[in-house]
Amino acid sequence: MPTLKASRSLECARGVLAAIPPLMQEIRAEMRSAAPAGMSVPQFRALIFARNHPGASVTELAAHLGITVPTASVAVDRLVRQKLLRAPLQPDNRRRRALQLTAAGQQAVETAWAATTEAFAQRLQGLPADELSRIQQALALLLHRLSPREPGADA
Repeated sequence: MPTLKASRSLECARGVLAAIPPLMQEIRAEMRSAAPAGMSVPQFRALIFARNHPGASVTELAAHLGITVPTASVAVDRLVRQKLLRAPLQPDNRRRRALQLTAAGQQAVETAWAATTEAFAQRLQGLPADELSRIQQALALLLHRLSPREPGADA
């Protein structure tokens, strides 16, 4: 039989896992609506990945998106042609391309991020200040608890 602490952790984990999918669905919908016209969701996710992981490879992008490397390469090539992404070959490894947002790519991501943030702010607007504070505190605790730790660090 689980201890009280373990059962509370389990209950909390269930709550977090139940909350994440609808939140991600909302985030994706808002991001899609703010993405540049004609851009696919995987292409837009590639831009966000490049913003969060400058210098990452096409292979790393493919793993993040859950697609094949050739499919990721095609998406990268399209984004490069649209001048939203740079993917220069690396001098030390001519097969590796390091992904970097262009100024236009950065602007596209920032615009969509701002629109998504504004949409969420509108949804939260009716909540009392104490509830907004509790949400912020809970998210901060969760992010801190889930952040990568140094090897050997105590939990």
